[in-house]
Amino acid sequence: MDFELDEEHRMFRDSLRKFLEAELRPLDEKWGDEEMVPERARQLTKMLVPWGYLDGRSDDPFISCIMTEELARIFPSAAGIVGMTAGAGWSISRRAHPEVAKRLGPPLLAGDLIGANAISEPNVGSDPSSIQCRAERKGDGYVINGTKCWISNGHIADVVVLVAQTDPKLGPAGVRQFVVDRRESPFKSRDIETIGLKAFPTSELFFDDVAIPATHRLDGWSESGEMTDPAKSFPQVLQAISAARVGTALISVGIAQRAFEIALAYVKVRKQFGKEIGRFQLVQEMIAEMATEIDAGRLLCYRAMQFSRTSRRDAEVSMAKAYATEMGVRVASRMIQAMGAIGLAVESRVERCLRDARMLTIPDGTTQIQNLIIGRALIGMSAIR
Repeated sequence: MDFELDEEHRMFRDSLRKFLEAELRPLDEKWGDEEMVPERARQLTKMLVPWGYLDGRSDDPFISCIMTEELARIFPSAAGIVGMTAGAGWSISRRAHPEVAKRLGPPLLAGDLIGANAISEPNVGSDPSSIQCRAERKGDGYVINGTKCWISNGHIADVVVLVAQTDPKLGPAGVRQFVVDRRESPFKSRDIETIGLKAFPTSELFFDDVAIPATHRLDGWSESGEMTDPAKSFPQVLQAISAARVGTALISVGIAQRAFEIALAYVKVRKQFGKEIGRFQLVQEMIAEMATEIDAGRLLCYRAMQFSRTSRRDAEVSMAKAYATEMGVRVASRMIQAMGAIGLAVESRVERCLRDARMLTIPDGTTQIQNLIIGRALIGMSAIR
């Protein structure tokens, strides 16, 4: 399999990088370590629409990988915001009731609305079959009760794709997805302050008798308004988690690349003992090892993206997620070490790379969960059940 970028890929990457350096880097410096607000999120998202970040027009997995990594290299929180909004927009456009899809899909994919996907709960993380948030049928709609936790974009989202249990007796078969338009069905939320990715909200959502129309079930609808595939709801939740893992891994690669570039430039000019520290053998060893790790993470992501588009490839996706996110932490930490005291300074930007990278080993399944998935695929035995 050839993972070399061809001329078209390189031209796209270079053009996108030039745009992001000029337009997004100043905004990252200004907002990247501050709590995000909806107005800024919409501004950022709309800036990225012309490059295809929301419309999903590219069938080329390399282009998708380049887009995510390059944005994460410049403004990692923006990569998270636009990725979550695109995911919600495409789910609604493809599987919502025709009226709901027509009303909410286009503004999400145009950046006029911010989207989120709400799966995790205070007592539910890597096991979505144990969802406790309830959606009870009442009259012409559903009433939702429960709490969601660690929801990306949750505090700033206009529209949420919510995963809820309709009948606890059915287990995974009772899990359904719903579209919650915050403007019509208000719910409360709060941002959870974290060590990194501060401009990419991580939130709690509180649903207390929140009523939504029955047409807001996200089960797949025909053009005539008939549900077509309710039994596929839970598998689609699992597929959404798989896609998120690849995206998280790519964001980690972008963060690692940013830290590496900053440190590489520094060791070429910083002098000690009368010569550039980049001439020291131990510094060169760190640079060589980290460059190799970044490339390994990138190639794992390319493979996972390509495979996941055609089938469920849990092992390959988990390998990319586990390796790339842990690699991001290692690279950022080693680059701080290579830079010495200046690497600890906020102004160096590398310390934020470390904080941002550390955020990504947990969501969408911890590294340990990814390793269990890989082990299950290789051995054919589950360590959980």
